[in-house]
Amino acid sequence: MLKWLLAVAMMAVLWWMSRDSLAKLQNRQFAWQAFGIALGVRFIALLISFTRWRLLVQGIGLPFSFRENFRLGMLGEAINVMGPGAVGGDLIKAALLAKDHPTRRASASATVFLDRVLGMWALFVLGAIASLIPARAEVATEMHWAVLVLWCGAIAGLVGIGLMFVPAFTHSSLMHWLSSWKFVGHIVKELMESVQLYQGKPYVLIVAAGLGIVGHVFFLTSFYFCAQAIHGGQTTPGYIDHLVGLPLPITVSAVVPTPGGIGVLEGTVAWFYEQHQKNVVPNSTEEQIATAFSNGVLTALVNRLTVMILAAIGIAYYLTSRAQILRVTQVAETQNAI
Repeated sequence: MLKWLLAVAMMAVLWWMSRDSLAKLQNRQFAWQAFGIALGVRFIALLISFTRWRLLVQGIGLPFSFRENFRLGMLGEAINVMGPGAVGGDLIKAALLAKDHPTRRASASATVFLDRVLGMWALFVLGAIASLIPARAEVATEMHWAVLVLWCGAIAGLVGIGLMFVPAFTHSSLMHWLSSWKFVGHIVKELMESVQLYQGKPYVLIVAAGLGIVGHVFFLTSFYFCAQAIHGGQTTPGYIDHLVGLPLPITVSAVVPTPGGIGVLEGTVAWFYEQHQKNVVPNSTEEQIATAFSNGVLTALVNRLTVMILAAIGIAYYLTSRAQILRVTQVAETQNAI
């Protein structure tokens, strides 16, 4: 409940900050064709992300059909959108998969955790690589640190994944010591246990990481077309600018505890649009900067609309499996609290 209150409060603040600019948008035409492309591209991105998880599950010898993979993937999307509790879609996916493999619950749960880690790392890699591509606009001075974070995360992740393939490292006293840390110890422990399952199959993680990068290209492309749907003729970031500027806002929205990153994603994307405006037009007026901020909020909201439309498929699965989901949710919430 507190998470939803935080989300509502953040959205209220964003609306108040953008109220004057948003009032002037009533005459702007909505490009339905661009929105349709955004919706279709996002659906392809979801299928790629589901395929990445299925590869990880099958990589440890668990049978996992495409139908079940699609069902659990869409369920996760629906719960991320509509679930107000402490358990997100990833944890429900892990619990439902583990239910079908009671003798390998830990391994089944590890695939979901590793899938999220690889997906986040792939997002950093994509943003870092995109920063090397000549774009319509140079990266704003205020965003140089953000690009540096992308590069540091991409390199650190690559080194970390490489070391995880060395059994001597994953079983070292250093890893055992890190796993005892109060706040990050459980993350280190889960990551080690996850990667150890694939130490004899490095190709599985390599292909999964590649699918992660390709999938995020589609996700961010969808975001770009959301901007085209609502901001025809406006000064907005270009395609490459979105590839560079969006990874960090998406990462932040995944970390801050609001349902589906509501309020956080809109605010960080608005900040990115604002920095882009200041960089493209150094002498921007306060009105232009406010309009850029509002454009960012609207782009994130249109993107959220694509999320909700596709989550409707998952809601259909949710309604047909509600009793089962409620049971595993209670168990997952108890384990999560522990």
